[in-house]
Amino acid sequence: MALSVCAHRGSPSVLPENTVGSFLQAVEEGADEIELDLRLSADGRLVVMHDATVDRTTDGTGAVAELTLRELQALDAGGGARIPSFEEVLDGVGARLQVEIKAPEAAGPLAELLRDRPDDLARISPCCFDPDVVAELVRLFPDAPVGLIASAGSAESLDRAVELGASRVLFGWAGTDRALVEKAQAHGLEFSVWLVNTPEQLRDARALGVDGFTTDETAIIAAELARIEEAAS
Repeated sequence: MALSVCAHRGSPSVLPENTVGSFLQAVEEGADEIELDLRLSADGRLVVMHDATVDRTTDGTGAVAELTLRELQALDAGGGARIPSFEEVLDGVGARLQVEIKAPEAAGPLAELLRDRPDDLARISPCCFDPDVVAELVRLFPDAPVGLIASAGSAESLDRAVELGASRVLFGWAGTDRALVEKAQAHGLEFSVWLVNTPEQLRDARALGVDGFTTDETAIIAAELARIEEAAS
């Protein structure tokens, strides 16, 4: 089975992270799925932004939650790109979307938005580091592959994901081994590891037997994966 390649915030080494252009670039480079981060603006709109503030990724300052969508979109997110609303991503990017909930209050509005967009709901995988938010996502999205994210792999995190009713786990390299991957898969969970940014890490991920991985370097990794799979066929 081919590994699923998920582009971390798009193609950040080519275009500004978490922008529509960066997402489209990653799809062109071979991504199967796009990872993005979701927050709420001051006027209750779903916006795509990793940090709690706009300081690092734009020419502005301030908390995302204290700025309206209009104020956020007036900022330069790099090279003239702007912070997208989630609706703009849904309308402009056709790939599967791994939606990381950065602000717990975004979960309800996300469910409300997707209630009338069944085709988009079918390509969404809501995920979060916070187990309490994951539990809420499982309730709100009973048919979606909800994921628990953790910076490291552990039996405790895996057991928690099973207890919560998650469909996938997305664990960092530390603590992740083949036994943990096999245990997750035995429970019916999809296992992704992050981040895979070099050919060596790709070979390690394949050796673990994971179902997929997240990368900052989609072009390099997708090309290497295609080469490996062609050689094995």
